[in-house]
Amino acid sequence: MTLKSLLLVSSLAVLATPALAVDRSIDSCGTVSTFEAIPTRVITLNQQATELMLALGLEGNLIGTAYMDDTIPERWQAAYDGVKVISDRYPAREVVLAENPDLLFAGFASAFGEKATGPQAEWNALGIPTYLVKAECRDQHPPTVKLTTAPLFTDLERLGALFSVEDRAEVIADDIHTRLDAVAGANPGAGRTAFLFDSGTETAFSAGCCGAPALLMEAVGLKNISDGVEGRWADLAWEAVATAKPEVIVLIEAAWSSSAEKIEFLKADPVLSELDAVKNERFVVIPFSATLLGVRFVEGVEQLGADLAALK
Repeated sequence: MTLKSLLLVSSLAVLATPALAVDRSIDSCGTVSTFEAIPTRVITLNQQATELMLALGLEGNLIGTAYMDDTIPERWQAAYDGVKVISDRYPAREVVLAENPDLLFAGFASAFGEKATGPQAEWNALGIPTYLVKAECRDQHPPTVKLTTAPLFTDLERLGALFSVEDRAEVIADDIHTRLDAVAGANPGAGRTAFLFDSGTETAFSAGCCGAPALLMEAVGLKNISDGVEGRWADLAWEAVATAKPEVIVLIEAAWSSSAEKIEFLKADPVLSELDAVKNERFVVIPFSATLLGVRFVEGVEQLGADLAALK
């Protein structure tokens, strides 16, 4: 099928979809997409975006997903299983075009990189709108300013309006607010320092000062040992970790680096194995998806808080 015919089919599909009460324009990190109808052929390019759609009950609007980081929660598994997986990682542009989408929705800016699907502006020029979660708008959230939960609620509000599921979005937002406030009130990590270990052996890939993983620890009262390091993520020298003597180690569970592998590494290292947190196994395991500013972020905060409360 040629690009011209693909665009024709896309135009016809839009005409057959439910119209919005008014044309809606959304500024997604500087790229403006205009919607005349509710998208019904959505491709999600990251797990975070996929879970936002599933949480809103919009699996029927999904025609494809890509790039999983860990497992989908059981409550969404059946809905997820009914959606086509078009790629294990980012799909080729030709693969995306062949699916005739009317929205590309991503959870990471890398999805619209030149080595992935290509810039948002290029898709919009083809008549295919795009949306990138607000937390990934780097010009609006610089690496020296701590991220808050506000972008998540903006995403829920925008998606609720775009898909005419405002009530569902509001219920989810209110629930997240209530649960985050409850953990903050308990403050289970107060007075404790923590090292977040995502991956790495030569250096430690950890949380910088200003991303969602740092916000996760802050939400339960933990003091991030790399709070003074600029950026959302940070590569730490192991000497810095050993010197900081973290009281708790937060381990990220992900497809590319399991918590078991990281525990094995820490216990085998002659220096790191002497850390009190390693000796006493003060480990807390959090799924990677629950460290992102998506609908599962509150679960990560609750799990971290509960596990901290259970630690001696």
